[in-house]
Amino acid sequence: MRLRHAQFYGRFDTRCDVAGFSLARLSAQTPAHEVAPHEHDDGHFIVVLAGRYRSSARGVSELLGPGDALWNPPGTRHQDRFVDTQGRFVALSLPAQQAADLALQDGGARCLGAAAQQMAQGLALQPVALDLGGLLQVEDRCRQLCALSQPRPPQEVRETREPAWLRRCMEQLVDECEQPLRLAALAAAAGVHPVSLSRAFRRHYGTSPGRLQRRALLNRAARRLRDGQAIADVAAQLGFADQSHFTRLFRAEYRCTPAAWLAGFKTF
Repeated sequence: MRLRHAQFYGRFDTRCDVAGFSLARLSAQTPAHEVAPHEHDDGHFIVVLAGRYRSSARGVSELLGPGDALWNPPGTRHQDRFVDTQGRFVALSLPAQQAADLALQDGGARCLGAAAQQMAQGLALQPVALDLGGLLQVEDRCRQLCALSQPRPPQEVRETREPAWLRRCMEQLVDECEQPLRLAALAAAAGVHPVSLSRAFRRHYGTSPGRLQRRALLNRAARRLRDGQAIADVAAQLGFADQSHFTRLFRAEYRCTPAAWLAGFKTF
């Protein structure tokens, strides 16, 4: 049995998606004997929040408890289940190509080392919000977790805070995401050259101002979809050319259609 992107045994309590990563908190309500051996298209981290968790993946032999974390590369064959009647966990999924790009394909399934486990625990407890500022923090922590979880992790994972002027520019882009991008005016207000502004965006946010503004617009769309608005209405309200154009951009950001994204919050 093969599970699709961000699909798990359990009921989704909350979920957010950013830059290829999908972070979800779930309640494990499927009885252990009903969990079939399976693999995932994606790679994923599991952080146990409550209950006792067992996985048959090669390389993960011990019974895991709250705070423990493990990594399953894409395609790992396993049968994971909670031995208690109830369990809660966080799952962080990333596509196979992204796992390869982040040097996580090698090394097999494994429990995380101390530094990576601490980072995973912090990520699991971080508030999950659909506003772009919160998502950027989630994305940054996801990348740090991946770096620490490599078979030969770097000696140091640097965490640098963006300057205040850059944060103001980012927040302005988010607030005005339905307006055309005016990069020169944004840079002038911050007192920097447009080229310096673009470089700072890439260094701290891993993307260009235009791409970040589009991500903010799509996150605004996601919030309206979660509030129950129709896909066609959201596309029209936010200035997309048509529903097909909206769906195409949404798929590029979230790796699924708006309808499939909404379905991802339902119980598997």
